[in-house]
Amino acid sequence: MARVIACSRVGATGTAWRGPRGEGRAGWGELGAGAPDELGLPPLRARYFFDQPFPKFGRMDPLCKVAVAATALVERAGGFDGLARDDVAQCGGTELGCLEVDAQFETTRRAGAPSPALFVYTLPSMFQGEVSIQFRLRGRCTLLCGPGAGLQALQLALRWVNSARVPAVLAVVADAAGLAARQAGLTTARTAAAAWLMGAGSGFDGSSLDLGPGALSLDALVERLGP
Repeated sequence: MARVIACSRVGATGTAWRGPRGEGRAGWGELGAGAPDELGLPPLRARYFFDQPFPKFGRMDPLCKVAVAATALVERAGGFDGLARDDVAQCGGTELGCLEVDAQFETTRRAGAPSPALFVYTLPSMFQGEVSIQFRLRGRCTLLCGPGAGLQALQLALRWVNSARVPAVLAVVADAAGLAARQAGLTTARTAAAAWLMGAGSGFDGSSLDLGPGALSLDALVERLGP
């Protein structure tokens, strides 16, 4: 049976993580980040999640930032300790994908000066590429997009482990909301992420994730299924 090796979340209330090295949490005020904005988070800084300088973090789009941040907390919790990272798979879920960056890039394109810096992030799977590079994960990789994608990604990750298709899988559920989401009528969308590293070895019972039928919002996944 699949076990949760480590998990984390980055949401409106701050950060939290749990794994072999223990567990912890920090509010945004404790991190010196200030209060979250109306879309869910304060501006994210690499120093909240990494002990060493990480200049590239500041150049990432919000979706990549929040997903990479959640993965960094899994690493902080000791989730990857002892694992062969070349074999760790990724299974992602996002409801909004790269909607915000798509809209921003389209604005620059219509102005006659398409932004290369934005264009590179106009793929919803880009956050998985950034995770792969930063944390050296080289296993199979799948991304699910659309309503209910977060829950479906978690269910798929559990099936991969239970069927022995992968020794371990990192499931990251993430969204980045902004003006484009509001204009599309997605008034409850928020920027947040949660991550679960699952495997067949030691850990805590994956059944505690309560992955029943029906779509859950990102807020529910982050707050209810986070540590």
